[in-house]
Amino acid sequence: MIKQMDEMVSGLAVARRRTRRIMRYWGRTMMMVIVAFTMPIWAIPYLLWRRRHG
Repeated sequence: MIKQMDEMVSGLAVARRRTRRIMRYWGRTMMMVIVAFTMPIWAIPYLLWRRRHG
C-alpha cells in the first residue's frame, strides 16, 4: 500500500514536470506567433514614420 502511494506520487511529479516543459515550450511558441501577428501592426506605422522623418 505504501509502495503504491509512493509510485503514484512520483508518477504525479513526473507528469507535472513533463507538463511544465510542454507549457514552457508552448509559451515560447505562442510568444513567437503573437509577435509575428502583431509585427505588421506596429512595423508599418513605424516605417511610415521613419520615412516621413527621414
